[in-house]
Amino acid sequence: MNELIVSNVYKAYGSKEVLKDVSFSVKSGCVYGLLGPNGAGKSTLMKILTGLIPCDSGSFVVDGKPLVPGSYGYMIEEPRFEEDLSGFENLYALSLLFDGITKERIKKVLTVAGLSSKAGQKVKSYSLGMKQRLYFAYSIMHNPKVLFLDEPFNGLDPVSVRGFEEFLSEFCKTGGIVLLSSHMIDEVQQLCNAVIIMDKGKVVYQSDDLSNVNLRDAFFSNVSLDGEAQ
Repeated sequence: MNELIVSNVYKAYGSKEVLKDVSFSVKSGCVYGLLGPNGAGKSTLMKILTGLIPCDSGSFVVDGKPLVPGSYGYMIEEPRFEEDLSGFENLYALSLLFDGITKERIKKVLTVAGLSSKAGQKVKSYSLGMKQRLYFAYSIMHNPKVLFLDEPFNGLDPVSVRGFEEFLSEFCKTGGIVLLSSHMIDEVQQLCNAVIIMDKGKVVYQSDDLSNVNLRDAFFSNVSLDGEAQ
């Protein structure tokens, strides 16, 4: 079984501690949800795990080895593509950052993302949901073993969400690792098999099996209710 292990990740901006020795593990075979109130540190953690910002201390490894570019895919914040290029052209340009990605592979991930009929259209004609689909196609284009998805379903219709859910389920069954950040409790209860809950920069709860967990109760029992972001 593949496993992501996050150990004592700490991040501060001046005197403001954003992440306070965050530790948890994510096993393959399950889609893990990352929940927390606004300001809990979820997005900062996801940016650290994907190498977008450094942590001050701590480590994170998959199967005992450090994460390296190319071993993971991600959707972080809003998608940004060249508006005057088509969906296919954008992915082809990005594919040059990796080794061995063929045009057939690009066509395949566009089909998985439900964009095969729109692949030749310029991205400036895409809706937000279509851009999210293109971002998802990019995230899986290089066959990563780990996916980090931060609020991946913004702008998607229920049919698109269902398609992504089916892909993530199959991805996990073949040994993939998924960490999906969301602020929607019901979304995580529906889409995820396991959960990690953060509050004020710390992990306050983890369950590797949500089948018998009332996630709403678990959430409100473990986070502060003062409404104050850190």
